[in-house]
Amino acid sequence: MEKVRIGTGAVTAEIWTLGAALNAVWVPDRDGTPADVVLGHADEAARRAGTAYLGEVVGPYGNRIRDARFTLDGRSYQLEQNFLGRHSLHSGSAGFHRQEWTLADVAPDQVRLELTWSDVTGEHPGPVHAAVTYTAAGDTLAYDIDVTTDVPTVVNVIAHPYVNLAGGGTVEDHVLSIDADAYLPVDDELIPTTEAPAPVAGRFDLRRGRTVADIVAQGGLDHCFVLNGTGLRHVASLVDPSSGRRLDIATDEPGLQVFDGRGLDAVGHRAYGGLAMETQQFPDAPNRPDFPSTVLRPGERRTSHTLWTFSAG
Repeated sequence: MEKVRIGTGAVTAEIWTLGAALNAVWVPDRDGTPADVVLGHADEAARRAGTAYLGEVVGPYGNRIRDARFTLDGRSYQLEQNFLGRHSLHSGSAGFHRQEWTLADVAPDQVRLELTWSDVTGEHPGPVHAAVTYTAAGDTLAYDIDVTTDVPTVVNVIAHPYVNLAGGGTVEDHVLSIDADAYLPVDDELIPTTEAPAPVAGRFDLRRGRTVADIVAQGGLDHCFVLNGTGLRHVASLVDPSSGRRLDIATDEPGLQVFDGRGLDAVGHRAYGGLAMETQQFPDAPNRPDFPSTVLRPGERRTSHTLWTFSAG
């Protein structure tokens, strides 16, 4: 495993080849004091033992697929049932997050990692070829994902960072805003229901911003938001009043999965010690023809671009 640090401005990032993981991001507060604002691991052994996907790239199909099964071109594919003994989560126990990615290019402000993957725990069609490029320049951190395939398949390659703009403690005082008029309701097993999408209301209406504590008090979040607009656009912001740090997120993806970090105390961090914010396609889309298609065929490319911009005040 290798570690690379990049950054030519206020933002410095550390990327690991294991899982193509974003392991640390240092940004200054209102007084100019830097802190690490994402959750990571102390060493390789901890990452290999970890179960929270801290900063890792997950795929080829991130998020959940109902019953770990889908049909493509008339053929049914059975995946590893690694979530609740029934569904697929992040393409199983040997998905992208468990792989050693290849360092393809390194520059002072940028690193590109590549992976060719075939399923060893299920029948996900492949090989699938993926690349992720991280860029840290000025006050921004960007990650670009590029995916191709040798056979018809489904893909939803996702970066899985947990953010804590305070650099420690919990995110309960953070204020979260999301530009989404709809979200995907889920059942008791966190699979989108037939009512999805639905208009935001209550804890799901984040268009004007709410504290994480307020959201948690009303039931918390492990949901995908249907982002307004198309193309690269601003979709969300997160503010820590104590440090003054602010994160603005722009993406060309249709969805943003937000997980409030409950249960992180079981994996070596504080409960609500970080907020997972994952730009992506929709969960269970291979079984939902009403969702945007995640099918990828030979000769096609699936790309995505996400831009984080940091400020402090």
